[in-house]
Amino acid sequence: MKTGLVLVGHGSRAPESLGVYEEIADFVEGSSDYVVKVGYMKHGRPNIIEALRQLIEEGVKRIVVVPLFILPGLHVQEDIPVLLGLKDGEAPDFGYGRIRVPDDVDILYASHIGADERLAEVVLDRAREVLE
Repeated sequence: MKTGLVLVGHGSRAPESLGVYEEIADFVEGSSDYVVKVGYMKHGRPNIIEALRQLIEEGVKRIVVVPLFILPGLHVQEDIPVLLGLKDGEAPDFGYGRIRVPDDVDILYASHIGADERLAEVVLDRAREVLE
């Protein structure tokens, strides 16, 4: 069964932020067998629902939604699960609503990034960049 990932980012109006999530998606797709899409909460396209629909239209039957958030804030705990239909509640007003998932498609919701020790190397690299 083909598995897809939707990497969820908040998005930003800052032009220099364009392409960052897509670059991460390319890294993930290049080192896995997953079909990977990016979905934005707001300030970017495609939004989460559009990214899910793209995968469903491509025939993907199992989709893992991975929030690219370090903290377990409101988007991670409330907004995304509600938009995915995995939790009851009022959908956030981002200009799009909940997705209707076909019966033969499974949507799985992964944990946020959190305090992962693998981030230490990235933090140290950024510090070294400015110290050298």
